[in-house]
Amino acid sequence: MTNSTKKLITELSDDYGVVVHALGRMTKNIGDHGDDAITESARGFVHAASKLADSLKQQTVNLAKEAGEEVREHPITAAALAAAAVGLLGFALTREHK
Repeated sequence: MTNSTKKLITELSDDYGVVVHALGRMTKNIGDHGDDAITESARGFVHAASKLADSLKQQTVNLAKEAGEEVREHPITAAALAAAAVGLLGFALTREHK
């Protein structure tokens, strides 16, 4: 795994950690200020959102690893795709200014 892939995975893991932490705080605040039905619904929502965040994190890690492997196996194709993406972004930005 390349350094950039490791860095991307670390940054995404940190971001997912922030989301899960914020959801936990939300549950506590709702629990402190809501009735039982709202609290239970909020906890269910937070639990589902945390599971989704964990799932997305794992999928992102897997995709980053696979992308790194593909770039190593096909460097010319990867460079061509990157150049095309930069060209499309440049085209979109110049069109937006007009």
